[in-house]
Amino acid sequence: MRSILETCTPRPDLLKGTFNQEIFTASLSQVMDHYRGQATTIHNIYTDAEPFFREGTYPTDGLRMVLSDVFGRLSGDNSVPAILRLETAFGGGKTHTLISLVHLGVRGKELSSLAGEVIDVGLLPEPNEVRVVGVAGDELPIHKPKGRKLIPYTLWGEIAYQVGGEALYRQVEEDAASYGSPGKNYFDAVLGGRKVLLLLDELAQYATRLEAAHSGGGQNLGTFLMSLNNYARTHSGVAVVLTLASQADAFARQTQTLARLISDVRGEEVDEVQAVGMAQQAEKDVRSVVARDATTVVPVQAAEIARVLSKRLFQKIDPSAASETADAYMEMYRKNSASLPDQATREDFRDQLVSYYPFHPRLIAFLTHKLATVENFHGTRGVLRVLTLAVRNLWQKQAGIPLIHTCHMDVRDARTVSEIIGRTGSGDLLPILNADIGSVDTATIEGGKSNAELADEKNPHPAGLPLYELTWKTVFFHSLVGREQELGSNLFGITEPEALFEVSFPGMTPPQVKVALDEIRKSAFYLRFHEGRYYAHSDPTVNIALAKIRRTLSEGEVNDLLSGTGRKVVSAGDQGMFHVEHDVAEPGHIPDGKNKPVLGIVSLGAGEIDEMAFVTTAGENRPRRQQNCVFLLTPRTVMVRGEARQSDTFFRNKQTESQETLASLDAIARDVLSRRRLEARPENYGIPVQKVRDEEFTREKRERENALITAMTQAYDGLWFPSAQGKIVRKEVKTAGGEGGAGVLALIQQVLSKEGELVTAEQATTKEALINLARLFFETGETIPVDQLRANFLEKRHWPVLEALSLLDTVVRSGVGRGMWCLFRMGGAERTRPEAFYSREQGELPMGLDLASEGWELVTVPGAKQRGWTGSEVTYDPARVESWTRDALDTHPAATAGDLLAHITERHGELPEPVVMDAILKQVQAGRAMTYAGETGQSERPDLVSGNSAMFRTVQKEDVIIAPAEASRRGWVTAEKLGLSLSGPEGTEKLVALLKDLSRIYDRGGKSRIDVLDLIHLELPGGGYLRVTLTDASAESIRHLGEFWEVLADKVRKGTQTEGRLDLREVDETCPLVKRLKEGA
Repeated sequence: MRSILETCTPRPDLLKGTFNQEIFTASLSQVMDHYRGQATTIHNIYTDAEPFFREGTYPTDGLRMVLSDVFGRLSGDNSVPAILRLETAFGGGKTHTLISLVHLGVRGKELSSLAGEVIDVGLLPEPNEVRVVGVAGDELPIHKPKGRKLIPYTLWGEIAYQVGGEALYRQVEEDAASYGSPGKNYFDAVLGGRKVLLLLDELAQYATRLEAAHSGGGQNLGTFLMSLNNYARTHSGVAVVLTLASQADAFARQTQTLARLISDVRGEEVDEVQAVGMAQQAEKDVRSVVARDATTVVPVQAAEIARVLSKRLFQKIDPSAASETADAYMEMYRKNSASLPDQATREDFRDQLVSYYPFHPRLIAFLTHKLATVENFHGTRGVLRVLTLAVRNLWQKQAGIPLIHTCHMDVRDARTVSEIIGRTGSGDLLPILNADIGSVDTATIEGGKSNAELADEKNPHPAGLPLYELTWKTVFFHSLVGREQELGSNLFGITEPEALFEVSFPGMTPPQVKVALDEIRKSAFYLRFHEGRYYAHSDPTVNIALAKIRRTLSEGEVNDLLSGTGRKVVSAGDQGMFHVEHDVAEPGHIPDGKNKPVLGIVSLGAGEIDEMAFVTTAGENRPRRQQNCVFLLTPRTVMVRGEARQSDTFFRNKQTESQETLASLDAIARDVLSRRRLEARPENYGIPVQKVRDEEFTREKRERENALITAMTQAYDGLWFPSAQGKIVRKEVKTAGGEGGAGVLALIQQVLSKEGELVTAEQATTKEALINLARLFFETGETIPVDQLRANFLEKRHWPVLEALSLLDTVVRSGVGRGMWCLFRMGGAERTRPEAFYSREQGELPMGLDLASEGWELVTVPGAKQRGWTGSEVTYDPARVESWTRDALDTHPAATAGDLLAHITERHGELPEPVVMDAILKQVQAGRAMTYAGETGQSERPDLVSGNSAMFRTVQKEDVIIAPAEASRRGWVTAEKLGLSLSGPEGTEKLVALLKDLSRIYDRGGKSRIDVLDLIHLELPGGGYLRVTLTDASAESIRHLGEFWEVLADKVRKGTQTEGRLDLREVDETCPLVKRLKEGA
C-alpha cells in the first residue's frame, strides 16, 4: 500500500507557502461588481472564468442540474422549473453555484470551451443576451438617507436598477421606494420582454433586517416573492435562483451576526434571543412561499464533498491508489469488527473510502458535521482552510500515511492552531493542547513535554508512530463543538468505537488505539472518559499533575508534614486529665512532677524504645518519682522492647507492619503536599488557576488532609501504661477513623477505665470503686494520711490514676458516706480522741471542710471502733431508707425483695437487712407496691397483696414486689386503681417548688386527696433539718393549712440530702394540682 506522498500531488503554491487562503472566500456581489467594471478584493479564481471552471470547479450532479434547468428555462424550455432554491448540507457549493451562473449568464457561449463538463453548451446564451441580477441579501441596504429622511431601499428596487439602470429605477420608483410589495405593472416594466436571471442570495437575513426596519416587512417580502414566482412561471425567459438556509440551520450558527445587523438597522441594541425571534418571524412568510413554488437542489451531495475538496487542493490524484488503500482498510476493519461501529464493515463504506481518497471519510464528517456548525468557521471555506494547512504540513514533514485522518491535522503548527482554536472560540482549551497532546507552547511548560509525548516514550509504537499523541488529539478535536451543553450535545466528545474507527489505519490498529485511549484515564490532565464518551474539558484532571509533584518532594518535606500531623493526634499541653508531650523519643522528653498523668506521643521515627525506662527514669541517671503518671501512645512505626521480647515471628511481623505503615503514611503525606504545591503554583503544571480554586479541588484537598490525620490517628494504636501488677502493659486504642484530640483522649480514658486503671468522676462514688480503693488505701495499715493518698495515686504503679487529683476529695467524702472508712484529724500528739471525726452516722461531711489542709487521715471502720471513736450504737433514719426504697421501686418495677435489698445497699452502703425489709413492707402496706409469690416476669395473674391486706404479713426475700403501674400494664389490676406519684431528684425538685403555691392551688379549686406527701431533710436557715409528712389529707384539710405552706416555703430550702415523694391514688385530670404536677412531664 502506497502513501499519499506517492499517489497525490498538491497544488504547487500550497506546498511553496504562497497559497492564499482567501481563495476560499467567494462572494456573489464582488463577482457582480467585476462584471460592472468595479474593483474587487477577492481572488481572481472567482472573477476570472477560465481558472474558475478549469481549476476551481468540480462538476457535481447538483451543479449540472442547476445550470441545465436555469439556461434551459432562459432558452425557452418551459418544462423545466423557473424557480430553484439551493439547499446546502453544511454550507458547501451555494456561492460557487451562483458564481457559475453569473459567469455563464453574462458571457454565455464565450465559455463553451470551459463549461463542457458542467453544462450542455448548446443551452448557453449569446454574450450579454441575459440580464443577470445578483443580489446578496446580507449586503442589500434596507433604507437610504435622503436629506433628513430615511427612504426605503427595497429588493424590488435593486432588481429594477440592475436590470435597467437609473432610468428603469425612476420609471418604477414609486414601487421601488415603498416597503409595500409592487403590483403587475412593476413586473411588466422590469421583466417584460427581457431574458432575466435573478440570483437572490441570503434572503432569510434580508427578511429579518427588513422586518426590523419596518413591521410587516417580512410579510411584504413574501408577497413580492409570490408575485415574482407567479410571473416567472408564466413568462419564458425569466429564471429565479435563490438561497434560504435549511430550517434547522437558518439561524443557529449566526445568532451573533443577526443581533449585530438588526441592531444596526434599528439603531438600538438587540440581543441574540430577540434577534432570533425576529428572524424566525420574518423568515416564516418567505419560507412558506419558497417551499410552495421553488424546486430544491443540493449543489454538492455528501458523497461529492471530498471530490470538491480534492479538486481545490490537489493537482493530481492516482485513482488506482484509492482502491488498493480501501482494500487494506477494509481488511483491518473486518479483523477488528467487534470493537468498531457497524459502518466500518459495510461494503458501501469501501466505496466511500475510494470516493473520499485521500481523505478518510470520518475526517470529512468531522469537518462538515461538527466544525462547520460553528458560525465563525464559515462552512466549506473553513474546511478548505483547515485541509490546506493539513496537507501542507504533511508534505513538509513527509508523513507517509495511507489516508489523511482527523488526527493528522497538525496542532504543533501555529497557523493550524489559530485556525481551529481561534475560529471555534476555544482559546481556553489551549492548556489542553500544550499539556496533554503537544502544541506550539508545550516546550514552555514544566518538563517541556506533553503527557501524550511521555506516554509515547514510555510505550513506543513498533513503527515509531506517535500513537498516544494522534489518539488524544482526535479526542481533543471532538471536544471543540457542543461545549455549552457538553454531554447533553450529540456533537460533544467521541465514543470508544468512533475513536477506534476515526484514528486507526493499517499500521496503527484499533487494539493499539484502544491502549492509548485507556491511558487517558491514567495520564491525562484534561482528557477524560465519562458517560461513554471521551472528551477534553478545560477543567483538568489533577491526578497526574499531583503524581509528578509527588516525585519531586524531598524526604525532609514529607517528614516535616508527618511530624506536624502527628502533633494533631492530640494537642500539646494540658488536655483534660492529661498533660500531653509531642515528639517523644527518650525518657527525658516526659517531664516528672506534673502532678497529673502525662501522655507522651512517641515520634514516628523514634525507631525502638524501652517502655520501662520511660516509666522509671526521667532522663539519664535521674530516677522518676511520679511513675504512675507515665502513659505512652506509640505508632505502629515504632518498635517497643516489650514487643521485641516476644517470638521471632511476632518481631518480624511487627517490623513488616512498621515498614508498611510508614510507607502508607509517606504516600498520603506526599499526596497532601503535592495538592498544596499545586494549589500554590498551578500554572507550573499546566493547570488553570480556577481549577485549584473550585469547590471540588478544595473538597478533595481537605479530604486528603483529613485522610492523613485519620491514618496518623489510626497508626497511633498502642497505649503503654503501668498496670495493677506494676508491669508496663500495652492496650490497643482503636479509632473509628478521623478522631483526633479530644476523641483520642476519650478513647484512651475508656481503655483505662475498662482496665480498672482510671477512677472517673462517675465511678468515684460507686460502691465497687470504693471497695477496690479501700483495699489499696489500707494495704499497709488501718490508717493513712490523705496527703499520702494523693502521693500514692501519682507514684505507685499498681494504683489507678484519678481523672483529676481534685477527685480525691469526692472519693474520701463518698467513702465516709457509704461507711467504707472514717475521716479524722487528731489535732495533737497528746490527744487520745480525734479533735474531728466523721463517719456515716454523722451524715455528709461539711462542704467547707478542706481535706487538702494538714492532718487529715483515713481509718478503717473496724479500726475506729477498736479505738472507741465511733460512739454509741449506730442508728438509721427510717424516712431516708423508705425514700431509697421508693426510688428502687421506680427503677425496678418488678423485682424480688432480695433484689431490691441488694440494689439499695449497693447504692447507699451496708444497711441492716431488717431495716430495708421493713421499709419494703411499708410500701406494700401503704398501697404504693404490691407483693405476690411467683416469678418476676410471669404473665398469669397472681394473688396480689397490698394495702390493708398486708397489715399482718411479712415480706420474704423471694417475694416479688411489683409497682401498681406495672401490675396494670400486665392487666392484673384495673386502671381505676392507678394514681400519680412523684419521687427521685426531679420529683423532689418539683415538690419543693410546689410548697409556696400549694395553698393558692387549693384556693382556686384543688380537689385531689393527697395520700402521701413526704419531704425529708429540708434544710433550715440556722442549721438542722425538717421533715414534713402528710398522709390521707383531704382537699379541705389542705386549704385550712393555707398560711402554713407559704411560711414553710419561705423558711426551708432543698439540700443535697433532701428527698421527697407524693402519692395520689385517685387522679382527677381537671384538678389544678394534677395539671400543675403534669406540666413538662
